[in-house]
Amino acid sequence: MKKTTIITLSIFLLLIVSCQKQLELEPYSIYYDNYYKTQEDAIGAINAAYSPLTHVNQYNSYLWLIQDVSSDDCISRPTLNDPNIHQFNKYDIQSTNTYLDGIWKGSYLGISRTNIVLLKVPEIEMDSSLKQRILGEARFLRGLYYFNLVRLFGDVPLVVKPLSQNLTDDEVYVFRAPKDEVYDQIIEDFTVAAELCPTKYYVNSDKGRATKGAALSFLANTHLTIGNWDKAAAAAYDVMELGIYDLYPDYSSNFKDINRNGKESIFAAQFYSAVTSQQNQIVISGLPLIPGTFSAGVEIMLPTEDLLSSFEEGDHRKEVTFFDHYWFDTFEPHIWKHWDQDTYEPDQTAQCGSNFAIVRYSEILLIYAEATNEISGPTAEAYDAINKVRERARNGNENVLPDLSGLSQDEFRNAVLHERRVEFVNEGKRWYDLVRTNNLIEYVKRAKGDITNPQEFNYVFPIPQREVDMNKNLVQNPNYQ
Repeated sequence: MKKTTIITLSIFLLLIVSCQKQLELEPYSIYYDNYYKTQEDAIGAINAAYSPLTHVNQYNSYLWLIQDVSSDDCISRPTLNDPNIHQFNKYDIQSTNTYLDGIWKGSYLGISRTNIVLLKVPEIEMDSSLKQRILGEARFLRGLYYFNLVRLFGDVPLVVKPLSQNLTDDEVYVFRAPKDEVYDQIIEDFTVAAELCPTKYYVNSDKGRATKGAALSFLANTHLTIGNWDKAAAAAYDVMELGIYDLYPDYSSNFKDINRNGKESIFAAQFYSAVTSQQNQIVISGLPLIPGTFSAGVEIMLPTEDLLSSFEEGDHRKEVTFFDHYWFDTFEPHIWKHWDQDTYEPDQTAQCGSNFAIVRYSEILLIYAEATNEISGPTAEAYDAINKVRERARNGNENVLPDLSGLSQDEFRNAVLHERRVEFVNEGKRWYDLVRTNNLIEYVKRAKGDITNPQEFNYVFPIPQREVDMNKNLVQNPNYQ
């Protein structure tokens, strides 16, 4: 029972390599005693901590997919033969759902790797500045993995060090920590990461690693999520003051391979077309399946009419985000914004290596606008931040998307939520936004009608049932089976 629990939680990576009882301690000895000796070992260890971000159960698919289908933005394609994704669309979510099980495992795998880095790298004799950077990256990644977990599941096991060689019941049967404690740890991790990570990387091979700006951005997002408005605004302002991020003049530039890790990208999951296991599924998930044209299209989800109609007249982002015809083929609207047509032909979309933007600079502007409004109502600075995003969306047409002005606090709050929706379609944010603004039930029912029935308990998802079965101290979220 102990061993199976460890495997399921993915807290300690090396125990996964064998299902044989007699081999449990031998890999541990190899991992700890023989590996963490050199600077190269430290670099390899932190690289391994990044790796889960690109797994199918993280930003390659599951994390953003359930955001879309659980929100008012998308429905799962009715003819899709995947009952697990339909559960999110209908809000008939089971604790045996494979997507949630995968997210849980992938997140704790990443956490286990960061914990090992934070324990072992300080002991290595190596370049001191590189060591501090690596420790900062590990803190950032652990914060990110936990930030996703706590928003999805609420109280979760808080594990901040690797398992000992002589396992105790407390290490095996881990209790769920109150979400406030988890958020405290997340805030600490992002704060330390902001101190240790560099402001910018100048070597191309290092671009895509965590930076000071990335840590501050997630610190701002964390404070926004829990309602610490002043701290959210301050952290977002610090990112703005770094002076190294800006909006591209054209919204579509964010999704071009030529702009990988460019001026608007603060942190992104790194994908590569040349490596099959590191190709991004987000393009084919939105494209239609049309033999001879989009042979690789999967069309897992389709945009709701509510989403399509939410764009203001003349908003350039709508034509960048959706399409309903290609050459001689016509079809219902699909999402194509992630497809870089300058790089990939239609039959190459399955081999897409485009990054997945986890946080872009436009989000920092909107976080700053939202948090500032919550403090004191809409200020000139809050208007300036949101209007920069709207100005870009005009795409040079001054007759559309006028600057916002003269709004009440409630009106401005709704304007920011709207702006986030149309700015971040299919970027893994909408369900989080509906939950933290307490709009989930109303907005999802409005968009989907009788096909769905979200309830108050759906503000968190169920803990994967296999975890509950294997851990006697892990209690399921209310009303889930």
